[in-house]
This record gives sequence, structure tokens and C-alpha cells, in this order.
Amino acid sequence: MRETCRLISKVLHNPYTVLLQGETGTGKEVVARAIHEYGPRRAQAFVVQNCAAFPENLLESELFGYRKGAFTGAERDRPGLFDAADGGTLLLDEIGDMPLSLQAKLLRVLQEGEIRPLGGNDTHKVDVRIIAATHRDLALLVRDGKFREDLYYRLAQFPIELPPLRQREGDALELARHFAERACVFLRRAPLGWSAEALELLDGYGFPGNVRELKGLVECAVLLCEGEMLLAEHFSLRAPPEAEAPLKLREHLEQIERDLLLACLRRNAGNQTLAARELGLPRRTLIYRMGRLNIHFGDPRT
Repeated sequence: MRETCRLISKVLHNPYTVLLQGETGTGKEVVARAIHEYGPRRAQAFVVQNCAAFPENLLESELFGYRKGAFTGAERDRPGLFDAADGGTLLLDEIGDMPLSLQAKLLRVLQEGEIRPLGGNDTHKVDVRIIAATHRDLALLVRDGKFREDLYYRLAQFPIELPPLRQREGDALELARHFAERACVFLRRAPLGWSAEALELLDGYGFPGNVRELKGLVECAVLLCEGEMLLAEHFSLRAPPEAEAPLKLREHLEQIERDLLLACLRRNAGNQTLAARELGLPRRTLIYRMGRLNIHFGDPRT
């Protein structure tokens, strides 16, 4: 997170085009918004367009606008998002999904600073800072002929790679506390504490959905919490898809942990309090791990 903040500070007050790259949910829009809000364009519009959300013809009219009569139903002139963002910032999310024909028009905007509305004959100037974002490898798309090389180099004047949350040591808990504080303010309730088990649970989770998943989990937990402290039971973590984890190693480690817990429970005649004490774990953590490893109360006696 500190490295990302350092890179953001470098690009705030210069005109370079920023390319944000990272898995879905890593916070690319959050970073783009930070670049806008802490830069000289903060008083102007911040506009977001997902390039994968529209078919080619609709995306073109959405970005560039159109003139009356440009197509059936175009009964009046309509400005596009470049006009809406004039003086401010336009985030082009999922830029890797932009059709090649539109890529050429975007390149002209970057080079000349002017646009031509759909159905129009004249161009006009726009002053827009463009930030592009993608979860795809644009270099591979260039190699495969699916993305213009000249546009790629123009967009990637200042690339920022956003690593997945599972690779950012310590960030998950810091962000979790931040999201919990914001959720409490939004819900107008007193700040909540965190149990050691809840922190341990989040710290050991891989977050396949990255920051977006963490934010949703914390907001849901705050809603579920009826006391003064967030507990492990307030968080519903999903099992990662099989392709997202090294199966053999994970299964091997889980089997070792399962055997260890079963042996300890047998030694203590199924008494969870005594077993937790022997393992040096809070009883709630033991119960959570038993559930995760599918250990039922009858297992120790089998």
C-alpha cells in the first residue's frame, strides 16, 4: 500500500497518462479517484466508463457524443463523456476490452486533445486527464493483435501495478479496520472492536475477490454485529475456486491440521474447552477450525 501511495504522489501534478493494472477488485477505481481528488483537477468532474459495458456503437456515442440525425432516434445533439469530463478526469475501465476501431479514435484524443462527435463534421478541443485501467495483460493483447501498440505505449506513460490483496502483507487487516470505521459512521453507530479470532480469520484468508470482497465482507459483518465487537462468526468467507489454490499443498496441510485436531479431541474425550487449552487456541477458534475442516462432534470417537 505504501508503494502504491508513493507512486500516486509522483503522478498527481504531472500530465502523464496513468495505466492501472491489476486483478479485478484490487482497487483500481479507488486509486484513480485518489489521483483525481488530490490533484489539480479535484474541483472538476471525475467520470467513469467501463469499456466492456457497451457494444461498440453505443460505446462510441457514449464517449464522443453525437449530433442530431447521426442515427435513428438521435433527435438532438448529445454531448459525450469526454465533454462531461472536460477540465477533469475520465477513467476508462477495462480498456483492454475496447474495440480496435475505437482505439484509433482514443489515440487521436490523446495525441491531439480533440474529439469529433458521432455524425459530426467538426472537431473540438477537450481538456481531459485520461486514466486507463485493466485486469488484462495489454502487452499480450498487443502481441495477439487485439490492442494497438501505439495506444498501449501512449497509455502506459506511467503504469501502476496493483498487487492482489493476498500478496500485500498486513494490508488486509489495516483495510478491514478502515472499512469497519466507515461502515459504523455510515450506520451512525459507535465504533466496533475486533476479536482476535476475527482478525486471525481475515489474516489467513486469500481474498480471491481482493479489496472489493474485503469491503463487502466487513460491511456485512458490521450489519450482523449486535454487540460491541466483531467476531469470527460475523464473517462468511467463501472457499476459493479450485483453480485459485495449489491443491496438493493445501489439501495436504488441511489433512495434517485435521489429524492434529482429531487426535487432540480424542485425548480430551471430545471436550472442546480442554482441547483448545492444550492447543493454545481460544475455544471459538477451535470450533471455527473444526467447522472449516468438517470435523463433527462424533468424529473423535470414530
